[in-house]
Order: sequence, then C-alpha cells, then structure tokens
Amino acid sequence: MRVVALLLGLFVSQFVFAEEAVDHSSDFVYQVKSGDTLGKLANELLDHSKRWKDVAKYNQLTDANRIEPGQQLRILRPWLKSSAGKLKIEALTGSVTADGKQLQVGDEVAQGARLKTDAGSALRLRMPDDSLMNMMESAEVEVEKLEQRQGNMFNSLFRLITGQVETFKKKYPAGMSELAIRAKTATIGVRGTHFRMRQEGDRAYAEIEQGLVSYDAQKTPVVLALAGGQGSVADGEHAAEVIDLLPQPAFPALPVKFDTPYIQWVMPEMAGAQGYFGELARDEAFSDHLISVRSKKNRVMFSDLPNGRYWLRLRAVDTHGLQGMEGKITFEVNVPPRKFAMTKVYVGANSLQLRWVGRSESASYQVQVADDQAFGRPLLDVTTWGNLVEMPRPKPGQYFMRVRQIFSNGVTDTWDVPMRFEAPS
Repeated sequence: MRVVALLLGLFVSQFVFAEEAVDHSSDFVYQVKSGDTLGKLANELLDHSKRWKDVAKYNQLTDANRIEPGQQLRILRPWLKSSAGKLKIEALTGSVTADGKQLQVGDEVAQGARLKTDAGSALRLRMPDDSLMNMMESAEVEVEKLEQRQGNMFNSLFRLITGQVETFKKKYPAGMSELAIRAKTATIGVRGTHFRMRQEGDRAYAEIEQGLVSYDAQKTPVVLALAGGQGSVADGEHAAEVIDLLPQPAFPALPVKFDTPYIQWVMPEMAGAQGYFGELARDEAFSDHLISVRSKKNRVMFSDLPNGRYWLRLRAVDTHGLQGMEGKITFEVNVPPRKFAMTKVYVGANSLQLRWVGRSESASYQVQVADDQAFGRPLLDVTTWGNLVEMPRPKPGQYFMRVRQIFSNGVTDTWDVPMRFEAPS
C-alpha cells in the first residue's frame, strides 16, 4: 500500500496531506553558542554525523566552517536525534495485557509491545505528545513505532490487528507530531482529530468525529481525505469511498433518575439506522469504562446496574456497519433495597410456578406479572397465601413480577422492586 510503503521508508514524519504545502515554520531553530561547529552540532544534536552538510545547504551558508554565536540555524525536525518513547496506562477496566503480562494503571508500554483487551475490558493510553488512545474490548494493537526527537517532535505508528480504537489526537504544527494507524486493508494518517478505527475480519472501518485524516485503502485509486462526519470501509477487494456518517442520535425524554435495575428505552426512528453502539462509563471522560452497549434495533437495555451516576454515549450504525456521530447523556440509578428475591421459575407443560423469598410476617401477598415494568396490563394479578404463584404458561420472552405484602390488619405495603424472568420456549 502507498502509505504503508511511505511509513516504512521515511516514516510518519514524511506523511504529507495532499492539500497542504510544506510548512518551514515548523523547523527546529538552534541558536549558535560560542565554540559550536556544524560538525559538533551534527554529533550532539542530529541523527547522523554527516548531517552538517544538509544543515549548511538548507541555511544557504557560504562557508560551512564559519558560524557565529547568536546566529540562528534552521533544522528540519526529521534530522534531529530520536529516542524510543513510552505510552502510559491512564485508565483500565477488566483484563488488559502487553505481551501476555497483565497491565495496571500507571504502567508504561514501550515500542514493540502488543496490547490486548479481553471481552468487557478497555484501556486508555496517554501518548508522549499528550494525545489519547482508547482501546475498546476484544481489541489487539501492536506499537510498531513510538519515536521522540529533540524539539518536541513525535512520530507514532500503530498496527490495529483486531477490534476498535478511538483516538483523541492533539493538533501540532506540520511535521511536529504525526500519527498513523495501520489496519489490514487501510491506513489512517493524522495530526489532530477525534476518530475511531475498527478492524473486523478483512474490513477496516474509519469514522471521523472531528478534524481531517487521510485514508489510504487497498484497491482505491487515490488517498481519501475524510473530514468530521465522514467515514469509509476498506475490504481489500473494492475501492473505498467517502461515506457520510449518520448524525448524532436524539434521545427520548428520559428520567434523570431510574428506580429500577432494568433500564430500557426505545430510540427515536432514524433513517438508515440498523442499531446502536456505544459505551457506558462511571465518569464523564469515559476513562472508567463499564460496558460496551450494543443494540440490533432501536431498543437500549441495561440490567442490574449498581446505584450511582452513569454517562452513556451512543452512535447509530448504518448499513455499511459504520458508527455515526456520537451523542451523550447522563443518568442516575437509585434502586431501593429489595424486600423479596425470586428463587426459581418452575416450568410445567402448560404453566409456570414462580417462587420468591423475603419477609414472613405477611398474612398474604399481592402478585402481578406483566411483559413490561409499567404493569399497565398485567397478565396475572392475584392474592396468594404462600411464597409462590402459578400462572398459565405465556409465550416465550421477558417478563416482570412484582410482589407486595398485605398485612393481617388489612394494610397493603408498597410494591417491591420488580423481578425479571424469562419464559422459555
């Protein structure tokens, strides 16, 4: 591939966006001190002892043997000496490894490492130039190049083997801080932007939230320029195209606080949306990643979330499999303590028997079963003297049961937190 060859030959510092001319304002400027010579500068500051010739030519010096204290020399940043940088683990959820070794927050990762997140895990990396990369669950990334040069110049190259990464790349002047992510069938080159890249089988997906990237895909005649709100898919067989991403999703009116452990709502219809994908976290920065959220259609569901505040970001998925622009909300879960707990669902040929445990000072119980938590049209509404109830077997699916006590003096208690169960096929 064009960009891959470029990266391997000249590396990312030579990755030039087609719409921009070379910007010499990003040159490293050195002020000559007493006793300096070009040869000394080449040995101490530059990547090769013979680089003094390039400096002399670049600065149009008439006599390379004569430089004066206070004189300013312009030097291309790729000529400066380089060293291997480090990535810092800023946040981590679940099980994450580097070359098979478990990682912890605060650990550093060097060039050449292969990072892997398990299912349900996530990782946030801080790059040497202060940019951020999030590895989502079931992802694998190799740190192919992590280069620092004098004068605050950074070059990074990552190979995305599988899964999804999200990058918040800080913007620097041209030539100062370059980043490339190479997947199986395409490569992204970028300076400053917020984007996602995903490798699934032979398909490489790119989704740009903000900024501009170059997307070099196999079988594609030209390098694509992708701006915020655009994406593309490369499969190695067909030419990739610029695709407009679905817009930020609109959320329905939701309660600020949920008092049930079974949270669900239906997203408004969006043309072209096949489902939704996103992340749930305990903090607004999404560094304390909790779970990945997937929805085949437009119903979003959560179960058994502990009490607390959560942040959710969602993206509509289109027919290409591209995730659109993200929308965010926050909500709180505050479920009261349970009085009862379901112990078992006994399945008969034509009936279900539901059992629960809890308080025993009740003379009787009122029990309702419905296919939603609102219990607007209960399938069952009975009074029973024991901690069990039998009902006709409903069609397969998800149901909810709620119980409340009726005391011997006739006083009725409040409904307990609903209990969810599945009716088998």
